[in-house]
Amino acid sequence: MLFNLIIVLIIVYFTCKLYLYYIFRNKYWIWDDGAEDKRHKIDTNDLHFPAYFLWGTSSASYQCEGYGDLGKVDSNWSDWEAKTNPETGLPRIKRGQKCGNSVDHYNRIEEDIGLMKELGCNSYRFSLAWDKIESYQGKYNEKVIQHYHHELDQLLNQNIVPMITFHHFTHPLWFEQNGAFLNESNVAIFVKFALDMFQEYQTKCYLWCTINEPEVYVSGGYFQGMFPPGHKSKPDEASLVMKHLLEAHVRIYDNIKKISSSSSKHQIGIVKDIFQFEPYNPLNPLDHYLASILDNSMNSCILNFFKTGKYVWNMRGSQRLEYSNIKAINSNDFFGLNYYSHFHVKFQFNLKQPFKLVHQSNILMTDMSHPIYPEGIYRACMRVRNELGNIPIYITENGIADEADDRRHLYLRRYLYAISKAIKDGCDIRGYYYWSLLDNFEWAEGYDMKFGLYHVDLKTQKRILRDGSKYFREVIKKYI
Repeated sequence: MLFNLIIVLIIVYFTCKLYLYYIFRNKYWIWDDGAEDKRHKIDTNDLHFPAYFLWGTSSASYQCEGYGDLGKVDSNWSDWEAKTNPETGLPRIKRGQKCGNSVDHYNRIEEDIGLMKELGCNSYRFSLAWDKIESYQGKYNEKVIQHYHHELDQLLNQNIVPMITFHHFTHPLWFEQNGAFLNESNVAIFVKFALDMFQEYQTKCYLWCTINEPEVYVSGGYFQGMFPPGHKSKPDEASLVMKHLLEAHVRIYDNIKKISSSSSKHQIGIVKDIFQFEPYNPLNPLDHYLASILDNSMNSCILNFFKTGKYVWNMRGSQRLEYSNIKAINSNDFFGLNYYSHFHVKFQFNLKQPFKLVHQSNILMTDMSHPIYPEGIYRACMRVRNELGNIPIYITENGIADEADDRRHLYLRRYLYAISKAIKDGCDIRGYYYWSLLDNFEWAEGYDMKFGLYHVDLKTQKRILRDGSKYFREVIKKYI
């Protein structure tokens, strides 16, 4: 009897060891030691990108434009900055920072396009400032509309392909006060804005993103309470907001294809961030269970909607919500993939907070407390290909917060290698947009996170190319 027990334990032990070996072999690659002239396993110079590839940077209007020449504009985020957290009495934004005039991208657009050209970029992704364009419901500001015409003209004059995003977290304050995307009737208001803007600029732009990171908008605003409207732990509201965002995307896609002067030339897609949720302990079934719940609510339910036309929200503590729209299956000409890192999910004995997101020890981190995990961008690309077919993919955001500028070079080397590998392994990846060209306002983090390829002194507005960014310029010049 004892002998049999020992045999069983030995089998279990080695089975677990083999399982862990399989997990880590597939999720973690053997990188060099960080010394770029002493590579041991992976040669990060072994890159291959197609000739038609788009190289650019990505931005959001609120984070970089500043006031422009309009003075203060009321939006969901400007209103949010003025409030304090009722639980703590502290400002909503770290250290009470406010976006203010940011890096004045609105007025310095020609200078900043010059920086893109200096890097060798042939594309630029940016968002339209709905809060500036329609500060008052039903009244478009012609001056702002003409500003974006000028911006598009300047980009095209420099042979830089524009990619426009309709919604990147911000909207007019009146829209927020009317319930924003929690109110189903507001979907039509947003769709109208998007269609009007498409008709305005369709002769100058052929790549269009409908909504940026719907799951981040939902998580920040209706779970964590870090984004407006600050509704913490409201899964029923979150499920409705997600449904309405996805519905808005499908409607925008469908209508643009109807009104486009060249429906085959105008390409439209949603932008989805993929953070993998991994069990902290691969042998703990509770870690696996919780990781799967988070992955389903943040990733799978959205990908499945575009795969099957069915949206199912089934999270413990909230009502099950099902929604179908068969048009969703063919509502993306491309998939905009944002990728930064991954999370580990650890079970804990706490009814109010049954899990926490943690990171493995001895991992190289960014200033954002995200692990540097280039394997994840490869896995994300392969997941999109496997779940949505070989749909064209644009990496619409990827970048590192690195104030010391001592990891950016390594980060770019490894992430670009991983993207190149995904292309080699069958993913139809057509462009890469680094986040971001300039340091800017990083939402709840304020100005503390330095993502920019160019450092910006907020007092002088002087732009300085970071040493760690020069590798990006070298790669672009190699392939353009």
